[in-house]
Amino acid sequence: MSHSPMGAERQAGRPDLVSIPAMPDRLVAAGVKRVGAPRIRQLVATDPDFPSTVYEHGRIRLWHWPDVLAYFRVRVTRQGERTDLDKKRRPAE
Repeated sequence: MSHSPMGAERQAGRPDLVSIPAMPDRLVAAGVKRVGAPRIRQLVATDPDFPSTVYEHGRIRLWHWPDVLAYFRVRVTRQGERTDLDKKRRPAE
């Protein structure tokens, strides 16, 4: 956060980026149920609907926060459902 008088104006024009470690707290602050960082990493790796990164360098990955927030707001959770069994039941294509 900038302490200069122009800092707020410059921040307004920048994209709102977020990393995986910051996502759980930002989700709670936005009124969405908390999802832990390990689960978010799993969703990033397995869910094709998860937003794509806007910046990657080494191990640093950043996402556009409004896209991530929209994803978690419409995401349907199925607690306790064995989704791994669906792959075994479907016939091979």
